[in-house]
Amino acid sequence: MLKGLQGRTVLVTGAGGGIGAEACKRFLAEGCNVIAADISSSILPELQGERLVTVQCDVSKAADAFAAVAAADRFGGLDMAMLNAGVECRAASVADFDEAEYQRVFNVNVLGSFLTAQATVKHLLVNQRRGSIVFTASIAALQGSPTTSIYNASKHAVLGLSRSLALEVAKNDIRVNTLCPGTVETRMIHALEESMGAAAGLSRDQMREAMHAANPVGRHGSPEEIASMAAWILSDEAPYAHGEIFTIGGGLMA
Repeated sequence: MLKGLQGRTVLVTGAGGGIGAEACKRFLAEGCNVIAADISSSILPELQGERLVTVQCDVSKAADAFAAVAAADRFGGLDMAMLNAGVECRAASVADFDEAEYQRVFNVNVLGSFLTAQATVKHLLVNQRRGSIVFTASIAALQGSPTTSIYNASKHAVLGLSRSLALEVAKNDIRVNTLCPGTVETRMIHALEESMGAAAGLSRDQMREAMHAANPVGRHGSPEEIASMAAWILSDEAPYAHGEIFTIGGGLMA
């Protein structure tokens, strides 16, 4: 068990996706109360119990973001947040993207991260609670890409938001960090394999093989591996970690 998690309440956005779902399971196993928020109305049907509350939430809408945080009142208030909701873009050149695609990605990845962070921080400050926040960005926040410019730009923005927020709330005993996963075995990476493969004239299987070959450990990560690191960052095992960037990508950023 990780120190400082048992009995505390955590919000996980994007809880219906691969990483979010595994994070909810990990936090429940650590003895946390979990607010599982996702745009889907069907979240974690295999998980039940009095320590889990599911909330249908469009993170790009302020009312939904604040309602997700308010759901923690059932457990006496919120302590931690894993701001994980995100969407991918299709693989294309900058010249071939349109405004609608840009807005779709930035509404979730950037505006959604801002609104849920704002709701979390306001809750912690008003209630004078110490807290811990981790944003799920991506190694795309740390590098460029010739075919996923909108996604990369959105994750750069998430990283900037996280690092700036960390400086604002350090004096309030609120830690803020950023988790930057590499390729992870989720629906999102399967969509990217298909899209990036098509852009490169490759099948999805060929694109997958190329991605594995480019990774020093030769595979995608698992959602469980990302969830484990997120739990550690949020826990009291890492009290001096603040404003940090944690990459987890099998050596992709070595």
